[in-house]
Amino acid sequence: MSTTTERSASSLSPGLLAGVALVELVLLRIGTRTLIHIPGLGRFENPFRTLAEAGRFAYYLAVVLLVYTLALLAYRERHGPVRSLVRAGGTVVFLGTAGAGRLGMVTVQVVGWVSLIVLIAVTAASWRGMRLLPIGLFVLGWVAAAGSVLGQGVTGNLTVGQVDGLMLAAEICLMAAAATLPLLLRVRPSVRAILVGLGTALVVSGGFRAGSSTLSILVLWNLGVPGWLPGIAYAGALGFLVTTLWSAVASGQKCVASGLVLLLAGGLGTISTYQTGLVLAGVLLLGGSVPDIATSTGSILRDQGVHLERRADALEPADA
Repeated sequence: MSTTTERSASSLSPGLLAGVALVELVLLRIGTRTLIHIPGLGRFENPFRTLAEAGRFAYYLAVVLLVYTLALLAYRERHGPVRSLVRAGGTVVFLGTAGAGRLGMVTVQVVGWVSLIVLIAVTAASWRGMRLLPIGLFVLGWVAAAGSVLGQGVTGNLTVGQVDGLMLAAEICLMAAAATLPLLLRVRPSVRAILVGLGTALVVSGGFRAGSSTLSILVLWNLGVPGWLPGIAYAGALGFLVTTLWSAVASGQKCVASGLVLLLAGGLGTISTYQTGLVLAGVLLLGGSVPDIATSTGSILRDQGVHLERRADALEPADA
């Protein structure tokens, strides 16, 4: 694979995966689970079946794209410092364990514990400064939610109170991660992005006031947390997410936008191997595309220096 082809594929694949995963999330997980509770749906059985089939197709396509994207991201990290090798090795271990679990060669608990360890290792290897604080908080919440599941039954002896405490911690970490999302941006959010995010928060807040139980169930099914915090917290979190996504797309940070969509579609905890893979892909993508503060500041200063030098050259009188 040539360098140009590799870069083109590695930039296209995550964006395509994020788009398909978002379609699967909206149609299959949110759409069908919401519509099934509407009375009198029998009259719309055919459209509902079409919606469900489209969602399933998006899911199968997303699984294929996920495997390809993870393999591609690992391949891209094959030559580099130790942190790159950890990211690549962790991805390969996850793919191998997930495949073994699919074939029944290892148990679900083994897949879950390996996924937890891999995600921690890849996040630690991706850390390059406070710019990645929201990713660290998200993964911390993911680990808490996963631990509450893996720590029960034959693999642990957590009490009900401990499980509830871990889930509450996961929910708080998720809110904190959302509030710090603007750290991922190269530039400050525009007024338009802030207004769109604020409008989204107001709409979601109104939705929680009108039907909090339904939205809490959707939060549990799709994000993996019980929705114990007030609805205004989730409304604000979604507002921060929309503002950051809008700004990332507007400023050309497409990898950041794709990574955030993957984290949203993945949710917290060991819900499924597919969703865990989405989170891993999101962490890999964001960890490799968000510069640390020193690098970002140095780049800005260099750009300004070049600009000033060009202006100075332009102002110098031409030789007679």
